[in-house]
Amino acid sequence: MKNSKNTELERIREKIVDAIRSSRRFWITFREGTFGIASIVNLIYKKSFVEVLFFTNSDVMEKGVPLLKIYTPLEDEIDFDEILIEPDFDEDGLISPKKIISRMRRLILREFQNHLGILDQEIRLIDDHYENYAIDNIPYHREIRISYSNFIISVDINFERYPLPPIISFSTTLAKIISERDFHEQDIFSIWEVNKSPHIIELVDLLSELVADKLKINRLPQNSQFLRLNNVSIGDTIRSISLKIHRGKSIGTIYGGSEGGEETYQFDLLNLFESIMGSNKDFSGVIQLFGTSVQLIPKENLKHYFIIPEAYDAKIQNIKLRKAIKYQINLKEAFKSQKSELNHILKNAGFTPSLDNVMGDFLVAGTYHLNRGKKFINKALEVTGLLNKKNKRFNELTPLEFFQFSIARTLLQSPKIIMFSIPPDLLGKLDFDKFNNYINSIKKKFHLVLIIHGPEEVISECDEILTINKTESKIGTYNQYINELPSSGEVITVELDNPSEDLMESFLNLKRISLILEERQNEKYKLFIKENPNEVLVDLTELFGSKLFSFRRTRATLLDYINFKCNIDELKVEKNV
Repeated sequence: MKNSKNTELERIREKIVDAIRSSRRFWITFREGTFGIASIVNLIYKKSFVEVLFFTNSDVMEKGVPLLKIYTPLEDEIDFDEILIEPDFDEDGLISPKKIISRMRRLILREFQNHLGILDQEIRLIDDHYENYAIDNIPYHREIRISYSNFIISVDINFERYPLPPIISFSTTLAKIISERDFHEQDIFSIWEVNKSPHIIELVDLLSELVADKLKINRLPQNSQFLRLNNVSIGDTIRSISLKIHRGKSIGTIYGGSEGGEETYQFDLLNLFESIMGSNKDFSGVIQLFGTSVQLIPKENLKHYFIIPEAYDAKIQNIKLRKAIKYQINLKEAFKSQKSELNHILKNAGFTPSLDNVMGDFLVAGTYHLNRGKKFINKALEVTGLLNKKNKRFNELTPLEFFQFSIARTLLQSPKIIMFSIPPDLLGKLDFDKFNNYINSIKKKFHLVLIIHGPEEVISECDEILTINKTESKIGTYNQYINELPSSGEVITVELDNPSEDLMESFLNLKRISLILEERQNEKYKLFIKENPNEVLVDLTELFGSKLFSFRRTRATLLDYINFKCNIDELKVEKNV
């Protein structure tokens, strides 16, 4: 028996050495008279130790011990019981270290993915309340911006190790109002428990309330961080729009199924834009601009909401872009207003302004102001792709450059929302990626909301997409829309070679297809698949044979989604009739 045990033990040792040679993160141990493996498990929010001891078959018979023992404080996070209950064996009948390591990795990865899901939920909660951005492309390190009526503060929060308390850094402006030390002395930190940790958004809400209390101003009203539409209808095309979006994001708008044609929905779209900026009152529902109903906002405050392009004075025709962009715009007002308002609030709350603030205000009319003005203009030209064209004359602009110029010029006027419709054929195939990059830079560097109507190549890249058709209006992301379609949006386009009426009747009755849309009569069709596209292709091949000229598998577009919904709704109506 002893020789048998020694042989089995040596064999287990060899198998462990072979397993850890390829695993890299495990090492061999010897304890309790047998060999084992150990490793450090890093779950981001917790580092811990795990050790697995492997006992021989002889040990089981002789000592009555289990085949495996696992030592780790991670039982609450990772349940290794399934390995203990059903261990893995090799062909020699002994325990398999390689297979055990593989199973442990899967369990650790599963826990890691679960943790990432928790962190992603924290991001969704933040995104539902405040403007925010990832710092250095780390998704769980966010710059969160809190917008008050006359100024903005920002805070950096790194919560990679959540549910442990996050690392918090205040901006210079925020640190003038409340110190990081004072914030960390709040009760929410003193009673922090890992198993019942507060959400990150609760920390941000608390911070926003403390700032308001310190400055002796009103706390943030509901929806103060958002453009919000609730059940808004305009004309015959736009029906029951409800949406909520904060600064730093874009909404793409796409139409389909409109019986009135392009002129009808362009007219209704303009009415929607004008309703948001307060110049059109002919709508139903509620429009709130950052916490205030649009009907209650003073006309002077509505100057921060824009529809572009605007009409330009003939006098700028021969002016170079670097001068034309600031024609009749008061740059001083654009970047002085927030700082002056905050300094005034700080003074009223009993805070003494720093020397830097005093000198900044003193120098704002001099060289300092001129340098800031140049940087401000260059920033607007850079994010719209016109910086290297600033010496070009206004009357030499191409249609696309003119459109970019209109956006850049608007950026100098402290916009909160910019709305525009991209003219058909303005963007060529090589322009879409560049234009989308401009949009992403604009919304993040200038902290505004962009509402865009245009080609799908631009709209599908927006943060939220508003689809409008003759039956409904809806908002969501591209993936949310496409995943609503059968087979997660996979469609098959087929071209047929003059099939008979009998073949077409059989084709239209195929059970694996949800909907068939005719693109060219008796020739080209788009198929929305109920199940298994491969089996549908087999059905089509068997049905049409040589009459199946070609087929192509693609993922549905947003227009495909709208057309699908419209036609499905019509079929439902027909069936009900």
